[in-house]
Amino acid sequence: MLKEITEEYLGALNRISIIEREAKLPSGSDIKAIVGVRRVGKTVLMLQRVRELLEKGENAVYISFDEPEIRKLNHRELAEEVRREFPSGNVYLFLDEVQEWEEWDARIRWLHDVGDFDIYISGSSSTLLSSEIPSRLRGRYISRVILPFSFREVSSQDTKTFRNRGKIRKVLDDYLRWGGFPEVWTFKSREKIISIVETVFYRDIIKRFKIRDIKEFEDFFYYVLSLYSSYFTYRSLQRALASWIKLSVKTVMNYLKYMESSMLIYTIPTFSPSQREIIRRPKKLYIVDHGLANLFFRGMDMGRRIENVVFLELLRRKLYRNPLLKIFYYSGPEGEVDFVLVEGNKVIELIQVTVEVTPANYKREVEGLIKVGKKLKCNNLTLVTLERSDVDGVKVIPLWEFLLSSQESLLREL
Repeated sequence: MLKEITEEYLGALNRISIIEREAKLPSGSDIKAIVGVRRVGKTVLMLQRVRELLEKGENAVYISFDEPEIRKLNHRELAEEVRREFPSGNVYLFLDEVQEWEEWDARIRWLHDVGDFDIYISGSSSTLLSSEIPSRLRGRYISRVILPFSFREVSSQDTKTFRNRGKIRKVLDDYLRWGGFPEVWTFKSREKIISIVETVFYRDIIKRFKIRDIKEFEDFFYYVLSLYSSYFTYRSLQRALASWIKLSVKTVMNYLKYMESSMLIYTIPTFSPSQREIIRRPKKLYIVDHGLANLFFRGMDMGRRIENVVFLELLRRKLYRNPLLKIFYYSGPEGEVDFVLVEGNKVIELIQVTVEVTPANYKREVEGLIKVGKKLKCNNLTLVTLERSDVDGVKVIPLWEFLLSSQESLLREL
């Protein structure tokens, strides 16, 4: 039964266009948890790994607990069924939609502890939140966060000729508009974006956190998404919404936490040596994919879009290459800088993002960056622009080049 089910799911890979991902699944003896916002491509990554293992002659099974008959099995019955089809040798178990399996955490710990199985788990519900995995699996896991497609993944990296560079610029135009959710990128469809967001809204937040006033949260939810690449405080959110919904600061904090838990939004704090200042000052908010900006009829707000794109690229650096990297913003008398990158106690790079450098914004974007660099004793100053510009005193990189040059492959397989 399990082999047949696995082959049926693997057949789906032949019907879709596969884009090679930078994010490789981890390895090792611990439980491997694959986490990320809904419909980001976690299942496809698991199925690709299953196919690779089977082609090498390994024992591998893909199990989705969306299957009613599978869901009825307890952990011992599942183990027996696996051993019935694979009587000897280690077996790789890829368990998807685990939130549908009653007492999934205890059952998966048992499957891990018996020593017969190499286990990968994933799920679409916020039941499998990255923040909850440590307590549920009691330290017996490693995790990998999967983000939507990067620009590198959807474009050719060959930039040697003007023809290829022209193609890359066209791909960048599409990427800035549609973002990197696999379905959205394939179909270039606003309806797909709406479907993803509504699924997260209802299944990962409303259902998960048992929110009673759905209309109230819906107003909050879409207002927060519209604030991508912007500053906020809990009180500023409360005041902005006060004309049509009355929320306490505590409710605002809880609602925002629910959205972060769904991995739909990320926030970064101000850079300061004072922990009190970090807590007190506004945070900046970013969305998991800039394609979500298509939900709002405000045109192509290019400045905020490209800032969000740069944030996601920096997040990939942190998740896939350098977990010690910390991302802040800076705001002070010297000026504002979009991103302050810190490793240990050292500021290693300042990054400013703007559509273009003009006489009107030169003081804010360039002089401010230089002044903050002197303040923070950092000479590694980068200005990311949509088009190439010549500016003295800082390194200027067009967006497409920044996104391609971060590293050919950010991911090392663990």
